[in-house]
Amino acid sequence: MPTPITGFTATTPTNSTTTTTSGGVTSMTSAGFLKVMLAQLAQQDPLNPTDSNQMLTQMSQISNLQSNQQMTSSLQGLTLQQSIGAGSNLIGKTVDGVDAGGNATKGVVSSVKVVNKEVQLELDNGSEIPLANVIQITPAVVAAVKPVTTPTTPPLLSPVIAPITTPS
Repeated sequence: MPTPITGFTATTPTNSTTTTTSGGVTSMTSAGFLKVMLAQLAQQDPLNPTDSNQMLTQMSQISNLQSNQQMTSSLQGLTLQQSIGAGSNLIGKTVDGVDAGGNATKGVVSSVKVVNKEVQLELDNGSEIPLANVIQITPAVVAAVKPVTTPTTPPLLSPVIAPITTPS
């Protein structure tokens, strides 16, 4: 059993400043990082202040964190736009794939939409396939079109003009 330390009271944190991703890696938001840094400054020993180089390093880390978050957001937007473009190139083509329910389906892509930041292909049979679940793409069948011919007229003959000569 732990022994209590006199002069201190136990506290329970009310707000967590960290988030845990599915991989178990802990990351901190820039706001959380700033709160921790300000708490450190408030609790520092006035006779032994924090090193200014350490402070600059922490400020640089905040700046890098914010830049990385902005870059990640931008890349996610570009990736979504790329996927929309790839999906729109499939309009009119036959695709085989698996719908969100896990059922195999096949149809001609009639339109593209975005649902929860995921590109969905709407097929002519009424089903939808996430772009990531497309297994095979078949080019659209192009019907043979008979070329239209127009009657041609023979070229007009230009009259031959004889050079005018003057008697000498």
